[in-house]
Amino acid sequence: MPDDREYDIALSFASEDREYVDRVANILKEHGVKVFYDHFELAKLWGKNLYESLMEVYFKRAKYTVIFISKAYAIKHWTNHERQAAQARAFEENQEYILPARFDDTEIPGILPTTGYVSLVNCPPERLVSLILQKIIHTGDSVPTELVRRDFSTLEKHVSRAGSVYTVFVRDDEGTSIVGCEITIQADNGTCKSIITGNDGIAMFNLKISRPSTLLASHPNFPVSIFSQMDA
Repeated sequence: MPDDREYDIALSFASEDREYVDRVANILKEHGVKVFYDHFELAKLWGKNLYESLMEVYFKRAKYTVIFISKAYAIKHWTNHERQAAQARAFEENQEYILPARFDDTEIPGILPTTGYVSLVNCPPERLVSLILQKIIHTGDSVPTELVRRDFSTLEKHVSRAGSVYTVFVRDDEGTSIVGCEITIQADNGTCKSIITGNDGIAMFNLKISRPSTLLASHPNFPVSIFSQMDA
Protein backbone atom coordinates (compact mmCIF):
# COMPACT_ATOMS: atom_id res chain seq x y z
CA MET A 1 0.00 0.00 0.00
CA PRO A 2 1.33 3.49 -0.82
CA ASP A 3 1.99 6.03 1.93
CA ASP A 4 0.37 8.91 0.05
CA ARG A 5 -3.22 7.79 0.42
CA GLU A 6 -5.93 10.29 -0.42
CA TYR A 7 -7.60 10.32 3.01
CA ASP A 8 -6.34 10.37 6.58
CA ILE A 9 -9.64 9.01 7.88
CA ALA A 10 -12.64 7.28 6.29
CA LEU A 11 -15.92 7.25 8.22
CA SER A 12 -18.22 4.22 8.02
CA PHE A 13 -21.63 4.60 9.66
CA ALA A 14 -25.36 3.97 9.41
CA SER A 15 -27.61 6.79 8.23
CA GLU A 16 -29.46 6.65 11.57
CA ASP A 17 -26.26 7.91 13.23
CA ARG A 18 -25.57 10.67 10.70
CA GLU A 19 -26.25 13.60 13.05
CA TYR A 20 -23.30 12.65 15.28
CA VAL A 21 -21.02 11.59 12.43
CA ASP A 22 -21.77 14.73 10.43
CA ARG A 23 -20.46 16.84 13.31
CA VAL A 24 -17.33 14.68 13.57
CA ALA A 25 -16.69 14.96 9.82
CA ASN A 26 -17.08 18.72 9.76
CA ILE A 27 -14.82 19.27 12.77
CA LEU A 28 -12.17 17.01 11.21
CA LYS A 29 -12.39 18.97 7.97
CA GLU A 30 -12.12 22.28 9.85
CA HIS A 31 -8.91 20.95 11.44
CA GLY A 32 -7.32 20.15 8.10
CA VAL A 33 -7.81 16.38 8.22
CA LYS A 34 -8.43 14.69 4.88
CA VAL A 35 -11.63 12.81 5.66
CA PHE A 36 -13.83 10.60 3.51
CA TYR A 37 -17.45 11.42 4.37
CA ASP A 38 -20.13 10.74 1.78
CA HIS A 39 -21.68 14.22 1.91
CA PHE A 40 -18.28 15.72 1.07
CA GLU A 41 -17.99 13.46 -2.00
CA LEU A 42 -21.37 13.85 -3.69
CA ALA A 43 -19.99 15.34 -6.90
CA LYS A 44 -17.09 12.88 -7.06
CA LEU A 45 -19.36 9.85 -6.56
CA TRP A 46 -22.10 11.07 -8.89
CA GLY A 47 -22.64 8.53 -11.67
CA LYS A 48 -19.97 6.10 -10.44
CA ASN A 49 -20.43 2.46 -9.52
CA LEU A 50 -20.76 2.95 -5.76
CA TYR A 51 -20.07 -0.68 -4.97
CA GLU A 52 -16.65 -0.47 -6.60
CA SER A 53 -15.90 3.10 -5.51
CA LEU A 54 -16.62 2.46 -1.83
CA MET A 55 -14.65 -0.78 -1.93
CA GLU A 56 -11.64 1.14 -3.20
CA VAL A 57 -11.97 3.87 -0.56
CA TYR A 58 -12.18 1.53 2.42
CA PHE A 59 -9.62 -0.94 1.05
CA LYS A 60 -7.04 1.38 -0.49
CA ARG A 61 -7.59 5.10 -0.12
CA ALA A 62 -7.59 5.84 3.64
CA LYS A 63 -4.96 5.53 6.35
CA TYR A 64 -7.59 4.58 8.96
CA THR A 65 -11.30 3.82 9.00
CA VAL A 66 -13.49 4.77 11.94
CA ILE A 67 -16.44 2.37 12.19
CA PHE A 68 -19.39 3.78 14.13
CA ILE A 69 -20.94 0.65 15.64
CA SER A 70 -24.65 0.59 16.41
CA LYS A 71 -27.68 -1.68 15.96
CA ALA A 72 -28.44 0.07 12.68
CA TYR A 73 -24.85 -0.36 11.46
CA ALA A 74 -25.04 -4.13 11.91
CA ILE A 75 -27.99 -4.65 9.56
CA LYS A 76 -27.31 -2.26 6.68
CA HIS A 77 -26.13 -3.60 3.30
CA TRP A 78 -23.80 -0.70 2.55
CA THR A 79 -22.21 -0.57 6.00
CA ASN A 80 -21.46 -4.30 5.79
CA HIS A 81 -19.87 -3.74 2.38
CA GLU A 82 -17.69 -0.95 3.78
CA ARG A 83 -16.79 -3.02 6.85
CA GLN A 84 -15.78 -6.04 4.76
CA ALA A 85 -13.54 -3.87 2.59
CA ALA A 86 -11.90 -2.36 5.67
CA GLN A 87 -11.44 -5.79 7.25
CA ALA A 88 -9.82 -7.10 4.09
CA ARG A 89 -7.36 -4.21 4.28
CA ALA A 90 -6.66 -4.84 7.98
CA PHE A 91 -6.07 -8.54 7.25
CA GLU A 92 -3.73 -7.78 4.38
CA GLU A 93 -1.61 -5.32 6.36
CA ASN A 94 -1.84 -7.21 9.68
CA GLN A 95 -1.88 -3.99 11.70
CA GLU A 96 -4.37 -1.57 13.19
CA TYR A 97 -6.48 0.09 10.55
CA ILE A 98 -10.06 -0.16 11.83
CA LEU A 99 -10.84 2.18 14.74
CA PRO A 100 -14.16 1.09 16.36
CA ALA A 101 -16.34 3.73 18.01
CA ARG A 102 -19.38 2.30 19.79
CA PHE A 103 -22.81 3.82 20.25
CA ASP A 104 -23.81 0.53 21.90
CA ASP A 105 -22.60 -3.04 22.47
CA THR A 106 -23.91 -4.51 19.20
CA GLU A 107 -21.75 -7.40 17.98
CA ILE A 108 -20.22 -6.86 14.55
CA PRO A 109 -18.76 -9.79 12.55
CA GLY A 110 -14.98 -9.68 12.54
CA ILE A 111 -14.69 -7.05 15.27
CA LEU A 112 -13.26 -9.06 18.16
CA PRO A 113 -14.46 -8.32 21.71
CA THR A 114 -10.83 -7.79 22.68
CA THR A 115 -10.37 -4.97 20.17
CA GLY A 116 -9.90 -1.61 21.87
CA TYR A 117 -12.67 0.84 21.10
CA VAL A 118 -13.97 4.27 22.06
CA SER A 119 -17.34 4.40 23.79
CA LEU A 120 -19.47 7.21 22.41
CA VAL A 121 -21.63 7.26 25.53
CA ASN A 122 -21.04 10.73 27.01
CA CYS A 123 -18.40 11.35 24.34
CA PRO A 124 -19.18 14.52 22.34
CA PRO A 125 -18.00 14.75 18.72
CA GLU A 126 -15.32 17.25 19.74
CA ARG A 127 -13.72 14.72 22.07
CA LEU A 128 -13.76 11.96 19.46
CA VAL A 129 -12.06 14.33 17.03
CA SER A 130 -9.38 14.99 19.64
CA LEU A 131 -8.73 11.24 19.92
CA ILE A 132 -8.58 10.88 16.14
CA LEU A 133 -6.04 13.68 15.95
CA GLN A 134 -3.96 11.96 18.62
CA LYS A 135 -4.05 8.78 16.53
CA ILE A 136 -2.91 10.60 13.40
CA ILE A 137 -0.10 12.34 15.25
CA HIS A 138 1.25 9.58 17.47
CA THR A 139 1.04 6.38 15.43
CA GLY A 140 3.70 7.45 12.97
CA ASP A 141 1.68 6.19 10.00
CA SER A 142 1.10 9.71 8.74
CA VAL A 143 2.65 13.13 9.09
CA PRO A 144 0.02 15.62 10.30
CA THR A 145 -0.24 19.03 8.74
CA GLU A 146 0.69 22.09 10.76
CA LEU A 147 -3.02 22.88 11.01
CA VAL A 148 -3.72 19.48 12.62
CA ARG A 149 -0.85 19.91 15.10
CA ARG A 150 -1.96 23.42 16.02
CA ASP A 151 -5.62 22.53 16.43
CA PHE A 152 -4.77 19.37 18.37
CA SER A 153 -2.86 21.52 20.84
CA THR A 154 -5.84 23.88 21.11
CA LEU A 155 -8.26 21.02 21.74
CA GLU A 156 -6.08 19.58 24.49
CA LYS A 157 -5.68 22.78 26.52
CA HIS A 158 -7.72 22.70 29.72
CA VAL A 159 -7.66 24.61 32.96
CA SER A 160 -6.49 22.49 35.91
CA ARG A 161 -8.59 22.46 39.04
CA ALA A 162 -8.14 21.34 42.63
CA GLY A 163 -7.88 17.58 43.03
CA SER A 164 -10.46 15.13 44.33
CA VAL A 165 -11.13 11.49 45.18
CA TYR A 166 -12.32 9.77 42.00
CA THR A 167 -14.17 6.49 42.52
CA VAL A 168 -14.82 4.02 39.69
CA PHE A 169 -17.41 1.25 40.14
CA VAL A 170 -17.00 -1.68 37.73
CA ARG A 171 -20.01 -3.93 37.12
CA ASP A 172 -21.10 -6.45 34.51
CA ASP A 173 -24.43 -6.31 32.68
CA GLU A 174 -26.15 -8.02 35.61
CA GLY A 175 -24.77 -5.56 38.15
CA THR A 176 -22.19 -7.95 39.65
CA SER A 177 -18.92 -6.40 40.83
CA ILE A 178 -15.94 -7.21 38.59
CA VAL A 179 -12.81 -8.13 40.56
CA GLY A 180 -9.31 -7.68 39.14
CA CYS A 181 -10.20 -5.10 36.50
CA GLU A 182 -7.34 -2.73 35.74
CA ILE A 183 -8.52 0.87 35.60
CA THR A 184 -6.14 3.38 34.03
CA ILE A 185 -6.76 7.11 34.00
CA GLN A 186 -4.77 9.23 31.55
CA ALA A 187 -5.02 12.97 32.10
CA ASP A 188 -4.96 15.42 29.20
CA ASN A 189 -1.31 16.20 30.00
CA GLY A 190 -0.33 12.56 29.35
CA THR A 191 0.16 11.43 32.96
CA CYS A 192 -1.31 8.04 33.91
CA LYS A 193 -2.36 6.21 37.06
CA SER A 194 -3.62 2.62 37.34
CA ILE A 195 -5.50 0.69 40.04
CA ILE A 196 -6.87 -2.88 40.14
CA THR A 197 -10.43 -3.26 41.42
CA GLY A 198 -10.87 -5.22 44.66
CA ASN A 199 -13.58 -7.63 45.75
CA ASP A 200 -16.09 -4.78 45.72
CA GLY A 201 -15.31 -3.92 42.10
CA ILE A 202 -14.15 -0.45 43.11
CA ALA A 203 -11.05 1.52 42.10
CA MET A 204 -10.44 4.71 44.05
CA PHE A 205 -8.06 7.41 42.81
CA ASN A 206 -6.74 10.26 44.94
CA LEU A 207 -6.10 12.93 42.32
CA LYS A 208 -3.98 15.93 43.28
CA ILE A 209 -5.20 17.90 40.28
CA SER A 210 -8.53 17.43 38.53
CA ARG A 211 -8.17 17.32 34.74
CA PRO A 212 -10.35 16.01 31.90
CA SER A 213 -9.13 12.45 31.43
CA THR A 214 -9.50 9.27 29.41
CA LEU A 215 -10.38 6.11 31.35
CA LEU A 216 -9.33 2.63 30.18
CA ALA A 217 -10.89 -0.49 31.72
CA SER A 218 -9.24 -3.86 30.93
CA HIS A 219 -9.90 -7.38 32.18
CA PRO A 220 -8.96 -10.77 30.69
CA ASN A 221 -12.60 -11.91 30.60
CA PHE A 222 -14.20 -8.75 29.21
CA PRO A 223 -13.73 -6.41 26.22
CA VAL A 224 -11.45 -3.43 26.70
CA SER A 225 -13.45 -0.24 27.18
CA ILE A 226 -12.35 3.37 26.72
CA PHE A 227 -14.33 6.28 28.11
CA SER A 228 -13.20 9.72 26.98
CA GLN A 229 -13.57 13.16 28.52
CA MET A 230 -14.12 11.80 32.02
CA ASP A 231 -14.17 14.48 34.71
CA ALA A 232 -13.71 13.77 38.42
